[in-house]
Amino acid sequence: MALPAFILNDETVYTSHGFYLLNAGARLDRFRENPVMLDNHCDSQVIGRWKDLHMEGARLMATPDFDAEDEVGKKRQRQVEKGFVRGASLGLYINAAEYRIDPATGESRLYVTEWEALEASIVAIPSNAGAVSLRVYNSESRPMAETELSVHLERIVKLSKSNNNMSTIKNQTEADVTLSAQALVALGVSESATTAEVSAAVVRLSAELEKEKAEHEALKNEVEADQKRRAEDMVELAVKDGRITADRRETFVKLALADFKTAQETLETLKTKESLSAKVQGSLGGGAIPEARKSWNLCRWMREDMEGLNRLKADAPEAYAEILKKQ
Repeated sequence: MALPAFILNDETVYTSHGFYLLNAGARLDRFRENPVMLDNHCDSQVIGRWKDLHMEGARLMATPDFDAEDEVGKKRQRQVEKGFVRGASLGLYINAAEYRIDPATGESRLYVTEWEALEASIVAIPSNAGAVSLRVYNSESRPMAETELSVHLERIVKLSKSNNNMSTIKNQTEADVTLSAQALVALGVSESATTAEVSAAVVRLSAELEKEKAEHEALKNEVEADQKRRAEDMVELAVKDGRITADRRETFVKLALADFKTAQETLETLKTKESLSAKVQGSLGGGAIPEARKSWNLCRWMREDMEGLNRLKADAPEAYAEILKKQ
């Protein structure tokens, strides 16, 4: 049965992330060489590949080719054939963006003008009427959370402006410098500016660009450090209350860094380990020491369950006295 083509991008649709994605700025060479199809952007779940990548007007289209020997791939193919699943999600890295006036509304909107496709996934629920959603990756090919995406896009817009202005100047010779009015405004010089004044403005703009890059790097490091701290704190709490063992700490930290919500929901479903003091509390009853602890001396009680020892001292003084006699 012939499978339907999927919409990977519709440049007329304002995405749920808050921008238009222009097909003219697409870099598709790497994706054409490895047109990987993932299941919900899970890089460990390859369910097939994409073929017949092409443009139809404002849409970037491709046809799924499922791996029938993979259980998930086989399941997704059946769901697509029966019309239960029609959504695709493009995973991309953004290189440049700028604000433009939307001709339909007259409002200023963000347009992604240069981007690279990394993968495309089959998803159950599309995010807009074009039956397409997006997953944005950072320079380390790590999916970006919604909380950091807006800051990331604003940085790209600023860097794009600086790069465009620098390119305009770089392509001119010293003997024949012709700058547009917009470039002159960006440089902060007048139309009668001398070569030396233009050169000084370029140096200043270059310094500002380097500063923007440093701030961007610092912000990225801060966001990543905060994400790692949140992940480690959450996992450490799960280790302390016995939901997971210490040897699984790093595994859950990595999961939380990749998908914090999934890791959080997974840990919340795990049962906490019953504490030693709780066991003592539940078994003291009439003041008797649990059978498994009758051989414990005072040092072991103090080391392993001080709370239970204090409870015996208060509620069962005779049992407490027996403990004091043990060497």
